[in-house]
Amino acid sequence: MTLILLYAAVFVAALVAVEAMMRSYFRSSERHQAVNHRLSLLESSENHRETYHEMLKARGVDGDSRWQPLIQRLRQYYVQSGIKFDVKRFALYGAAAAMGIWLALQFFVPSNLVRIPLFLAICLLVPALVVWRVRARRMHKFAEKLPEALDVANRSLAAGHPLPAAISLVAREMPDPIGTEFGLLSDELTYGVTLDDALMNLNERVGVEDLNLLAISLSVQAGTGGNLVEILQNLSKTLRDRFMLKAKVKAISAEGRITAIFMSIYPFLLYGMIKALSPTYFDPLWNSGYGTTIVSGLLVVMAIGNVILYKMVHFEY
Repeated sequence: MTLILLYAAVFVAALVAVEAMMRSYFRSSERHQAVNHRLSLLESSENHRETYHEMLKARGVDGDSRWQPLIQRLRQYYVQSGIKFDVKRFALYGAAAAMGIWLALQFFVPSNLVRIPLFLAICLLVPALVVWRVRARRMHKFAEKLPEALDVANRSLAAGHPLPAAISLVAREMPDPIGTEFGLLSDELTYGVTLDDALMNLNERVGVEDLNLLAISLSVQAGTGGNLVEILQNLSKTLRDRFMLKAKVKAISAEGRITAIFMSIYPFLLYGMIKALSPTYFDPLWNSGYGTTIVSGLLVVMAIGNVILYKMVHFEY
């Protein structure tokens, strides 16, 4: 049975690898055709409003607010990750990951009483971690490019263009994720959404804190007046300085973060090494009947330690 599962895992892994290589090839071949995903969709469609709604639907933003608070929060995290849901691809990757996890647990955990709950917990945890990681990477990329996008808008405003035209220029000239998000912002302004509501929707779709500064600046300027070019220039400089401070803090805390990561994975590496060298070494623990209790207690202690390490190497600034 294990051999059949191993063959199936190899087949699914090869299938996933071929699919990933094909996606990478077609993505690189289409890179010269459009700056961002939104423009590539508009090139193949004549109905811009329909394309706008299809993009929101693919991101999970369908305008339905009848959600419980917890479900709404999870849904917002998914939207901010920028992942476009595909049932076939999700099923393929899910089956491959589940098969690999089950084979690994068969090697490391001999007891079905522990193996099955642990398998279910990992299958629920892995998608959440993937969404969290993709979301963090996308938000970092957006925050890094936001000052550059403000500079593009500044040049357009200095040339005499109105704010919607400046936002549209950012959508045409900037790559993803900032180009597509500002394109959706431009579409909302075109279809009659107020600037404050459109900026609020942008902030909910992206989740970057710096967008709050942009929304407040534009809202105050619209209400009280002032030199918008100067306001955006100062905001761009502030965001660049803030991003540089984040980079310095990350560099200073790099040693602590690497230490925390190593201390988190070291017990599992040690267990795997001992299990590979002496497969029967932990049998007395499992046969004693206290293995599940001991392992659960150790995982809880490790979780508390990881939270403490995370707080030590992450700073509020």
